[in-house]
Amino acid sequence: MTSAIFAGYRAFGGAVPGVSLAFALGLATVGCGGSEKSGTTGDTDGSVTSGGLTATGSSAGNPMTGGSTTGSTAASSSAAGATTSGAANSTASGPTSNGSGGASAGSTSADSGGSGGSGDSGGSGGDGGSGDVGGSGGSETTSNGSATTTEGSTTSGGGSDGDATDVFGIEELYPSAPGGGLWSSEHWGAGDAYDITSRTDENDPLEISGMRGTGTLEVTGDGELVMGGSQPRIYIYPSDAGPWRDIEVTVYYQRVDDAATGYAGLVVGARSGPEGHGDDPCDAHTYYSRLRHDGATDFEKELQHSPSSTRSRVDPEEVWPPDGDLPFDTWIGWKYVIYNLPDGEGVKLESYRDMTEGEDGGNWELLNETVDDGGWFVDTDCDEHDPEGGESDMIQLEGGTTFIRNTDVTEARYKWVTVREIAP
Repeated sequence: MTSAIFAGYRAFGGAVPGVSLAFALGLATVGCGGSEKSGTTGDTDGSVTSGGLTATGSSAGNPMTGGSTTGSTAASSSAAGATTSGAANSTASGPTSNGSGGASAGSTSADSGGSGGSGDSGGSGGDGGSGDVGGSGGSETTSNGSATTTEGSTTSGGGSDGDATDVFGIEELYPSAPGGGLWSSEHWGAGDAYDITSRTDENDPLEISGMRGTGTLEVTGDGELVMGGSQPRIYIYPSDAGPWRDIEVTVYYQRVDDAATGYAGLVVGARSGPEGHGDDPCDAHTYYSRLRHDGATDFEKELQHSPSSTRSRVDPEEVWPPDGDLPFDTWIGWKYVIYNLPDGEGVKLESYRDMTEGEDGGNWELLNETVDDGGWFVDTDCDEHDPEGGESDMIQLEGGTTFIRNTDVTEARYKWVTVREIAP
């Protein structure tokens, strides 16, 4: 895995990889207000003003595979300024988060709903390493309107020494959790084309994936899924091993034709409620990793549907130099890793990219990371979120449903999707 963009690492309770691209490039972007509109609710973001950034210390750690490296620790913090939600007309103080990386606040939005995919049997785990630190960033409040397996086991084996690969030959960055859940889209390549039109894909051997949202899901029969419509989603519900909590999600995405909705694109949600964005708006708690159509990447947090807030935005020109455009007709590998830190201290989120279309397992570069250890506020009035003044910084430590979504697309393609429980 490429480590050229890593500026440094630090050991962090046994967690893995390095520092975000935002930190490596000294990114500290603030005041990217603007507005976005949700395709479902029509709510619009407010403007954002972010505060300063201070960062101190040095760090050391290691990329994913082949042993571990430890070093000195790093500490940095960022304090975002107040953010205003245009949807709720409420003011929320920005988060203060520990970790490495630059701070930024950008314009963003979200939407609702989702749909599921299809299932598979277990595989062997990958090998991990030690040392890392959560990236930090500014925050912004948005209005939320809200990616073939063989039949058999829903669990995967434990991690093994050396590089491990999944059923598609793609490198696994973290070791698999013993007895943990595993789902893959291998059955999309069974040879027969079909549409997923209901909550459960009848061709999914595990029967835990299916259609949600508004749009179409077409399986080509040669391993790909084609999304279309205003709000298409594919949901992967909890397996027999339980809710998806500490997971590594892998998906290859190809942008073909869309309305260029900025906040849309390759959007992966984790730890949503059992029914995802169902009838109970207070059960929509989700952490998102987004590779956006406007070229940026960020993380988004939602507690109640539909307000949300974002952090650790990496600007388009840094993600896709020099012009910042998310390419069309190009297979982009994406990994979203999310796991709890030791002793319930917080949640780590990481995003990786591969531009080799999986050659030799992929060349996975860490693009972004952050830690939710408190101070990441989202608008909510749900009692279970313990809100104060109409907002809460509750950390979602429990598992849930995983899903892949898009917005305002004519055609978007997905392949080689896996959801795997890990032991970081």
